[in-house]
Amino acid sequence: MGTDHQIAHFLRELAEPDPERRTAAVKGLGRTGGAGYVRVLIEAAGDPAPSVRAAVALVLGRLGSRRPAARYCPA
Repeated sequence: MGTDHQIAHFLRELAEPDPERRTAAVKGLGRTGGAGYVRVLIEAAGDPAPSVRAAVALVLGRLGSRRPAARYCPA
């Protein structure tokens, strides 16, 4: 698990207008936040940017979420 500071940073970045920053935030949460942030990641699956949605699907798969990522990541 990451530090509280790292996790807070990634959570803030999810609200940024730049999709590259949001994508990086999703990946960062996957590395540091662990399964405790699955709900946040699922919310990010509704992002308008395909790169963010793809990162969410990848991270949820790595975390072993039992919820099918495709359900939350529309094409």
